Amino acid sequence: ELNYLPGVSMRSNGIATGRPVIRGFSNNKVLILEDGLRMGDLSNSSDDHGVSDDGSEPEKIEILAGPSSLLYGSNAIGGVVNIITDAIPTTVQQGVNGELFTQGSTVNNEYLGNAHLNYGIGNFSLHGKAYKRKGDDYRISDGKKTFNSNLDSYGSQIGVSVHPEWGMTGFSFTDYNNKYGLPTMPGDEEIVYIDMKKTQYRFAAEVTNINSIVNSMSIKAGILDYNHQEISKIDGSVGTEFGLKTKSADISFLHIPFSENSQGLIGFYGLVQNYEVIGEEALTPNADLNNYAAYFLEKFNFGKLNLSFGARYEINNIKFPQATLTDSLFASGENDFNTLSASLGLVYNLNDATSVFINAANAFRAPTIEELSSYSVHEALASFDIGNRSLNKENTTGLDIGLKSHGNNYLVEVTGYYNKVNNLIYRKPLALFYSDNINSNTGMPVGFNTYEDGLQVYQYNQADAIVYGFESKLNLEVYQNVTATFISDYVRAKNQTTDENISQIPPFRFLMELRHATPKHWYGFTWNLVAAQNDVAPNEDPTAGYGLLGLYGGLKLITGEFAHIINLKFSNVLDQKYKDHLSAIKDFTFMPGRNIQLNYKFIF
Repeated sequence: ELNYLPGVSMRSNGIATGRPVIRGFSNNKVLILEDGLRMGDLSNSSDDHGVSDDGSEPEKIEILAGPSSLLYGSNAIGGVVNIITDAIPTTVQQGVNGELFTQGSTVNNEYLGNAHLNYGIGNFSLHGKAYKRKGDDYRISDGKKTFNSNLDSYGSQIGVSVHPEWGMTGFSFTDYNNKYGLPTMPGDEEIVYIDMKKTQYRFAAEVTNINSIVNSMSIKAGILDYNHQEISKIDGSVGTEFGLKTKSADISFLHIPFSENSQGLIGFYGLVQNYEVIGEEALTPNADLNNYAAYFLEKFNFGKLNLSFGARYEINNIKFPQATLTDSLFASGENDFNTLSASLGLVYNLNDATSVFINAANAFRAPTIEELSSYSVHEALASFDIGNRSLNKENTTGLDIGLKSHGNNYLVEVTGYYNKVNNLIYRKPLALFYSDNINSNTGMPVGFNTYEDGLQVYQYNQADAIVYGFESKLNLEVYQNVTATFISDYVRAKNQTTDENISQIPPFRFLMELRHATPKHWYGFTWNLVAAQNDVAPNEDPTAGYGLLGLYGGLKLITGEFAHIINLKFSNVLDQKYKDHLSAIKDFTFMPGRNIQLNYKFIF
């Protein structure tokens, strides 16, 4: 799980939605990709917008930082999360193979089932996938349920590829559907669920041994159509509808090495998005986004010293074709942001087991549509948000230094980091409130006011900030087949202009795991200690610390050509009643109580 990696936490809006927070950065400062391309959803704009990927059985998830992150976007200040799938098969396994997977959870009576099927013949490969997930409102430790936290999702995927002598090429189609409630208090006047749909077409190709200059070429392209409606459970009316059409392509060339100890690539990227929002609660006007980039990454080996450096130049253009909102601040027009980002990485091997490293980066991020042009009630944040068309580019200069050491029975990783952010974009609370209730004296809506009636009004503003912290991991083999793992991380973020804390920063935590594992069976326990978070921003509530105990076990059985894998997991064994600081609904409910999860995988 991402939440158990050093420096990585998860913000959430109930069980149905979650997005990673890396070293205190989230939303538009962390890129989430699928097979190297943008997800094409709106999960970076609000806590209640989920990532449009079921995440039940990815092939692999990689987290990138340093120079390699510039291959995907200069705004990935926190890092890049790349979900690697086999939608377009990268290899050919002759014949038929696949797996069936089913899982149940008690905390919300959730059921998950999915099936993968692969077929290969000659140099042709076919991949298919289908899944279904459904869960009720989740239970907290006192037996009560978090109202309207249910979910219901399903989807399918098919991909084909051919693998001639010169490389490979393939296509895939994915259909994603998700309905989930936005948790609220029972009896609330607005009970809303989100109906999310996405279809995507992907193309990929690899060409090898091209000529004396270019060693290989990689092409990735996608067309995505995303839509979600925010629908009232009371009368079925659609409050707001969001549409996002995305076309993206990336082409990179691995060039012939400059010398025996080097390798490198250059690439070009293009993204075109058409964003449309309809409804009385439209947060922004419609907009068109164009993003074009050129980048390179070079790596050199000088004996004990490894050097890598990269750069990325981006052209960003956001057009607002018409003023769908009434305020003159958001008249039709456009904003242009051109950025040049660079990163340098050094690794020095002290010996065969131990190395020290340093990464330095200077990166820019262009403002988003929401930051530039919001002007409406934002239900998920319980606020009225106002954009700022005068925003400048964010500029982050970052440095991280660390040590890695490994042996036959141990692994040590320690990293410290410091980021200086100029023109940090943040939501600044104003001395204003907004209410659409009717004033009994005038018979008109209250609207904006200064006497604390209604929602707090925020406007996007800019300031200078620092973000610093550390993360560590220690893995020890304490006995034959028995390993102990210790993970800790801490991050601090400060607005230097206002001398205030930055919101939604995860508290210090310490995780411990003791695990016994053989190829045929495994079991263990986890203990997750999270400190209180009292370094909070204005209008942000502190949260108390807590400790969570987890137990798990599993086994693998081989019967002929088939494999059976069974896992049993107990989460929050002591049924602790706690609040996660990164939960968007911590003001009125708690995190899930004790959960028993059982899954079974059949591999053929």
